[in-house]
Amino acid sequence: MKRIVLLFFVNIVVYILAGHYVEINTVTSTGVTLEVKPVYDAINAPKVYIYSPTGFTIARKKGDSLYEFEDGNYTWVIPIVYGKNILGQTVVGVLPKPILDLNEYKKSIDLKVYTDPDNLSLVIKVETVYEILDAKIDDIPLDVIKTSEGYILYSEKRRKEYRNHLYITLNIEGKKRIVTYDLFTMNGFTTYLRGDFTPYITNIITTHTVSRGETLWEIANKYGVRTADLQIINKLDDPNKIYSGMKLKIGTVQFLEGLTTVVINLSTSRLAVYYAGKLVKIFPVSIGRSDATPPGIYWILDKQVDPALYWYGEYIPPKSPINGLGTRFLQFSDPWFGIHGTTKPWEIGRRISHGCIRMFNLDVEALDAFVDLGSPVIVIKKYKEFPEELIDLPEFAIFKKDISNMKKN
Repeated sequence: MKRIVLLFFVNIVVYILAGHYVEINTVTSTGVTLEVKPVYDAINAPKVYIYSPTGFTIARKKGDSLYEFEDGNYTWVIPIVYGKNILGQTVVGVLPKPILDLNEYKKSIDLKVYTDPDNLSLVIKVETVYEILDAKIDDIPLDVIKTSEGYILYSEKRRKEYRNHLYITLNIEGKKRIVTYDLFTMNGFTTYLRGDFTPYITNIITTHTVSRGETLWEIANKYGVRTADLQIINKLDDPNKIYSGMKLKIGTVQFLEGLTTVVINLSTSRLAVYYAGKLVKIFPVSIGRSDATPPGIYWILDKQVDPALYWYGEYIPPKSPINGLGTRFLQFSDPWFGIHGTTKPWEIGRRISHGCIRMFNLDVEALDAFVDLGSPVIVIKKYKEFPEELIDLPEFAIFKKDISNMKKN
């Protein structure tokens, strides 16, 4: 009797652990770049997955051995790397640390960006526990000056207009590491991209525990405050990310005087931007019909990219053809007013809005990128040119006096 032998061939995948050396290469204000090197003979580039406090994402291949992913203000991430060796075997694992501490990079460096209004030189004050080896903004080298309080980065050279990139090389545990920050230049004045925070004081009223299904808007209305107040006090990057059981501080925010100021002249349909009291640039705008935009002093409490429009209870999504807010919206402290872009650029210069200030989309994007959150907005109605020095505007002189009295109290 013949014996029949059936042979079954099964593909066996061999997983070899700890096959990739992973280090942080660059940390920016919006993303992280990892350097991933196989410690075996690889037949193709590995795939890199990132586990973070918000779940999984895939890192994009940026260059030779470099992988990039967006930083959602994470303090830590776990890289998970898959590759194949010359035998076709799957290789996984990370050396030397399975958990990467991003917070170590972020907590140890603090910047203050300042442009001298007299000569437009750039001064960046840096507080860090690490040694700064060198720094540059785009292709402009910066002088690195060590002080008792940290470092000063300095340059008298003019920066290119609009978006800039600041690169700082640090000595971290004996290795060179680069952190980058996005800056923005308008007519020679350089700030953080999308501005910094204007100094402010808070008045805490009480605390509130979020109930299931509650929105920030409902909570703000319950206590007679603004949603922007709650966002700022509780450091909420996204007002929609509140959850049941979360404890919120309830109160109001009062901004003081900062570096950037916006002045709107209703009589000439023009908007001026000032930095440290110096006139930076003037833009054409559309204003409200009749007296729909009352003169006075407001503050920019919120800045939105591609804003949604809420019109008498109707939600109109961003970029919709019937959403007239354009590409940016800067919310005033009075919730009825703000500055935004437009889908009808031919209307700029006219008295046509319901009270908001409209700008060309490119102009409002530049304004959003330059001014600080909390910047005062002074609305005037005079047939006069904007002064070169902000202090020569009577309304601003009154504002400074009021702010001075507020600080004393």
